[in-house]
Amino acid sequence: MTVRDWKTSQKYIRIGHNKAIRNYFKTVTVRTTREALRNSLLIYKNDSASQMLVKMQYFQQYLSGVKSNTVPVIPDSWQVKIEGNRPQLVVVFKPKSSNYPKQDSRWSLSIPHFDFNQANIANQLKKIPDYEKGKHQGVYTLKDNSKIIIYAKSGNEAKRVIKKIVTSNLIKSKYIVDRSKIDDDIKVGEARGTYKEVLVTPTYAKYFSTGQKNLQPDWVSFID
Repeated sequence: MTVRDWKTSQKYIRIGHNKAIRNYFKTVTVRTTREALRNSLLIYKNDSASQMLVKMQYFQQYLSGVKSNTVPVIPDSWQVKIEGNRPQLVVVFKPKSSNYPKQDSRWSLSIPHFDFNQANIANQLKKIPDYEKGKHQGVYTLKDNSKIIIYAKSGNEAKRVIKKIVTSNLIKSKYIVDRSKIDDDIKVGEARGTYKEVLVTPTYAKYFSTGQKNLQPDWVSFID
């Protein structure tokens, strides 16, 4: 395919994809997570072929997730693309209130270098705690610069959740900097904007052995 042919194909792919995105999200209101998702899925003229492919694939996953009452998730990239290819567990949460069914799961948390034990996976997942969600960001950086990032109701709540994950042997020990200094190593701050404060509980998890290199998870496990 020549450059001219690709540019023509790119134009029609962009037009068709963006039309589908706008039709699907036509009822969204401003300053909502659905608006942010819609805008992130639109294809722009300067997008590369790989960016276009990721957006189209993710939109199809999103549609599949709506039909099956699950939420499509992708592994974190930690701002640097090469790091996004590192193995990680993506845990999805929902409001804990009984008024919310499992299909209302909407928030995700990535755990890099999950120490997967197939014979004990159910018990491993039960160690992931409920927490109060909010605008206070907690960040814990592993030896390879991959991160656990969480938004909680307070800095102390963010630290509690991250500390629980790190000390519950859910991460391969060779990537943990120093367990004795974990309190000092968790950095907290307050994010801008409005964040919903709600008690959330984990409902299911998806494991990506190659991170963002393959957006199809190796396995999915529901958390009772």
